[in-house]
Amino acid sequence: MNNIILGHKRDGLKNSKEHNLNVCCPDPISPILSVVKSSDQKILADIYQDNVSMVIWERPLTRLADYSSSALSLAPNLVLKAQDSPEKLERLLKSLLPEAEYKEVFLQDIRLLMDMFACLFDLEQVGLRLNALSGAMCPRFHVDKIPCRLVTSYQGNGTEWLEEADVVREQLGRGGNPANHNSGLSEDGRVQRLQAGDVAIMKGDNWPALTGHGVVHRSPVASLHDQRLFLSLDMV
Repeated sequence: MNNIILGHKRDGLKNSKEHNLNVCCPDPISPILSVVKSSDQKILADIYQDNVSMVIWERPLTRLADYSSSALSLAPNLVLKAQDSPEKLERLLKSLLPEAEYKEVFLQDIRLLMDMFACLFDLEQVGLRLNALSGAMCPRFHVDKIPCRLVTSYQGNGTEWLEEADVVREQLGRGGNPANHNSGLSEDGRVQRLQAGDVAIMKGDNWPALTGHGVVHRSPVASLHDQRLFLSLDMV
């Protein structure tokens, strides 16, 4: 398994309803937020920077793409959702995922991401969701009401998101048009997209230093002929 090298982390960040969050909160004004990217996995630790709303570890899929394609072919309706320690979740995945070449590489990669996430936020357990998708789970732009979430796509298009300058927050949720999937995007705004293989940690509205300014994002279009294999990790 690859070594986890993330640099320094602050005290563990967990659900604000159950834990004290030891993150410095800036003055309650609209923050100037940035998204940072790197091919170095250590970029994930920058999620603790107050002016950073999302970190993206850019990486190629290589053999992971081969297994992902096989998994979608063998289990096109795959839906896995569980919470436990990374070790136990890895064993669960091993027992449930279809057998194909590079399965062990795929399992090792998910274990690496779970260990990274648990290390960053001082977690004993993580919430895992691994889905084969033939449609958009959340087609409208929205913000997650959680501290943060790790997302990656092993196959198909990645999550779409907006730069803060391109967001009209008053048009999100109940303030927008339910029939307009671009509601929340400014008139001249541009939709950004993660690439397959990219690993992102996005701050949500419950990140204490970013209340009300979580990353605005949505699921990309998918179909039976262009499925996604999507992984997300949450705090529990």
